[in-house]
Amino acid sequence: MKKLILISALLFSFNGWAYSETDLAKLKALNACQGCDLSGANLNGDNLRGAVLIETNLIGADLSGADLTDADLRGAYLSGANLANANLQSAYFSGTKLQNANLSGANLMNANLAFAKLQKANLSGTNLSGTNLTNANLAENNLSGDKEQFTLKFHCRLYRVN
Repeated sequence: MKKLILISALLFSFNGWAYSETDLAKLKALNACQGCDLSGANLNGDNLRGAVLIETNLIGADLSGADLTDADLRGAYLSGANLANANLQSAYFSGTKLQNANLSGANLMNANLAFAKLQKANLSGTNLSGTNLTNANLAENNLSGDKEQFTLKFHCRLYRVN
């Protein structure tokens, strides 16, 4: 019976979006946390200009309104993350996983999203001026304008895009 209670307590206390407090403190102190677990972290409005977050787990994190100008997020996991109205100018997202991420109103001017996975991401009102989307996967997104010109300009995959 004691084992059943212990197992139940462990199951109910597990949070699938739990980030590491140590990793969050490291990011705040050094503006870098490569390969860290920041899944579900609240970084809303934070100044992360030039942050190094290579291969960091930011799944479900709230980065809305954050300043990630010139940040290095190569290979990071941002699926389901909220990046609404974030400043991502000149950020490096090459190979980043951004499926189902909210990028509405974000500034991605001159950002590098080559080989990024953006399936079902919300790109409404996003500034993509000068953005490198070479070989990015934008499947199942809503894009306004001429999709053929968009595909030719960015050399990206637009499967089932509206």
